[in-house]
Amino acid sequence: MLMNFDDLGAYRRGRVWLNEYPPRPYPSKGRVEQSFPLKNYTYQAECTLTIELVLAARMVSNYAYIGVSYFPSDRGELVVQAEIGYDNGVVIDDAIALQPDVVKLGIPKEYIDAVIDEIQKMSAYQDILQPSGKIVIDTGAHGLVGSSPVSFSQAINVLLRLLTLEDKTSKIDIQETIMHVLNNKN
Repeated sequence: MLMNFDDLGAYRRGRVWLNEYPPRPYPSKGRVEQSFPLKNYTYQAECTLTIELVLAARMVSNYAYIGVSYFPSDRGELVVQAEIGYDNGVVIDDAIALQPDVVKLGIPKEYIDAVIDEIQKMSAYQDILQPSGKIVIDTGAHGLVGSSPVSFSQAINVLLRLLTLEDKTSKIDIQETIMHVLNNKN
């Protein structure tokens, strides 16, 4: 199921795919795996969730495309297995990045590092509900001009919060979750 969000405020927009992958998994040049104990957690049904975001109408620090496969457990920890993509992957034509940005398949190491750092920060907060289980990150893309560690940090923050939603098919709940993350620091 694909959901388009053409107006997330402040010229932001996005797309969310539930239980389908838009692009194929990207070639990997390595893997990062880390486990995070959670202070506040829930576990939902197994799913795949992918998000593509344009965070602002400017060319820097505004684009992220990341997908996860989620496997729930009640262990109170989040295991993250992230594939490191190449900087210069195959061009993806069907992307919402601002022109003239070129979107390449894969999430390079600097963005994977930002994703891991954000998950570590989020797992330490008592008031942020986190998904317990395992996520595998092997789907995604980056803009040669428009992506940054900040954009991928915000995207994984949104994804983790979407994983905790009971009704992931509610376009209103998904839009509210995205806007909450983008409008707030936590």
